Amino acid sequence: MDSDERILNSVLDFDLPTGLVQRNVILQRDRYGYGLTVSGDNPVYVLSIRDGGAAQKAGVQTNDQIIKW
Repeated sequence: MDSDERILNSVLDFDLPTGLVQRNVILQRDRYGYGLTVSGDNPVYVLSIRDGGAAQKAGVQTNDQIIKW
């Protein structure tokens, strides 16, 4: 994996009361970056996604929790 690629483990687990599932997402940075804005520290939350950006193309959604970056 090169420096332009990130693996995101977002927490989404159907066994949890909230009905979330865990999934792994690989983001390939485009010329504009990763296409997302995040906030927080362990877990990190996705605040926004750029339309047509790398994160949107990888299936990342607003309010996803990122547990590993």
